[in-house]
Amino acid sequence: MGNSVPKDVQQAFREVAFDFDVEKLAAMMSISRGTLYNKCNCNENESNHNKPTLSDAVLVTLLTNDKRIIQAFSQTVGGVYFDKPDLSNLTTDALMAHILKIARENGNFHSAIDRAIEKNGICKSEYSEIEREGHELIAAILESLYRMKEMAEVSK
Repeated sequence: MGNSVPKDVQQAFREVAFDFDVEKLAAMMSISRGTLYNKCNCNENESNHNKPTLSDAVLVTLLTNDKRIIQAFSQTVGGVYFDKPDLSNLTTDALMAHILKIARENGNFHSAIDRAIEKNGICKSEYSEIEREGHELIAAILESLYRMKEMAEVSK
């Protein structure tokens, strides 16, 4: 599985399918391998009937558990994708530990900005670190909101 998120949804579909194994994935999708190869290899400007559909994208994401397609889609429309948190350890102590995690992530985010500024500005690699730390902070905050929402629903 690749680490970077392709900026193009079609490219993401292709990479996910090839990284997983096109032939194995085609069998799991109950389509011919040739059809899946065609869906992977068409470019977005083609009027080919073998383009991947939205249903294909969802199915490939579910079968491979690879989030690059939805991440690329989110980037394309100006958003960012985050997984919903695992709420299986929903206790007050777990929530408190998570709030402390938010504080740590907040510190990491601000430290990354501080390091960049100390080096006379923000270059591309420093921005990548700041962005990664920012996304980790946002994910931690969203997780706490999901946890508290679940706690509120359980206490009805």
